[in-house]
Amino acid sequence: MVSDSELIRKCKHGNPKYQAMMYERFAPVLMGICLRYARCKEDAEDLLQDTFVKIFTNIDTCSEAGNLPGWVRRIAVNTCINAYYKAKKESGKIDIDNVSEAIDDVRIKQNDFLSEDILLKFVNELPDGYRTVFNLFEIDGYSHQEISEMTGSSYVTVRTQLFKAKRSLKQKIEQYLGKELKDHIKTE
Repeated sequence: MVSDSELIRKCKHGNPKYQAMMYERFAPVLMGICLRYARCKEDAEDLLQDTFVKIFTNIDTCSEAGNLPGWVRRIAVNTCINAYYKAKKESGKIDIDNVSEAIDDVRIKQNDFLSEDILLKFVNELPDGYRTVFNLFEIDGYSHQEISEMTGSSYVTVRTQLFKAKRSLKQKIEQYLGKELKDHIKTE
């Protein structure tokens, strides 16, 4: 297996063999990131392509001693955020109303009847703003303030969108689990 530093060095020289290796090594992980932010698989594939264009265009800025997996992941997240921001700007939609009251956190617990695919489906059904904020906060670990700066939304809007995303997911999960539990009891 080729080391990250050698992969970076060869990609900086534009070597197609190593660019293909870079793609093969990181495409599955980056596609997972893109799927979380995109509305559908085709949009995720477009985001993945845009991500790799940015990776190869900016490979000269990547340090050979750095964290290559972290660097490419960051590019993927930023590409997804930029696409969200561009779509939001082009649509002319206004963010949800600012809510200044404190927002209670909603926790979603893992359950044997809830697969990763079902949860991803529920996340993808969220409105774009909710989905983006949920992914950035819960999956990618950004703070409310960082998300606010990345999306151009106010801090309160970010918190509100996160709260509403969690509440919506909780409702979808409870409805799904209610049906699954009923089906499970009938089969026993």
